[in-house]
Amino acid sequence: GYCSASTGRVCHSADIQPVFASGAAIPTIKQTGDDARFARQVVDRFTTFAKTGNPNPQPGLVGVENQNPDVTGVNWKAYDDSNPILELNVQSSLSSNLENAECTWIETVFKYSFWTEVPGNLP
Repeated sequence: GYCSASTGRVCHSADIQPVFASGAAIPTIKQTGDDARFARQVVDRFTTFAKTGNPNPQPGLVGVENQNPDVTGVNWKAYDDSNPILELNVQSSLSSNLENAECTWIETVFKYSFWTEVPGNLP
């Protein structure tokens, strides 16, 4: 499947299958039950966000996303100073300061503003 058990991570563009819930998009990759469950969660969160501007199910919202326990079981909090991050997985969970050391290192080494400057101090 595309939820990598060996590394806990996925490759660039591996989000295409779950975002579009298309287990048959790449014939050489077989979709597992966990892959389908994860894809349903991603689609339900994206759909809820598109409908309401909030990825969490809303009371009275019509649609299957309000019935998916993988979505209703975890409230995706708005980002603030405590850095709440939703780790999307088969059983998603909230984390704080995920990979904070790596992010701090990048900000220290590459001192630049992503949107306005090109880094001139690459190692």
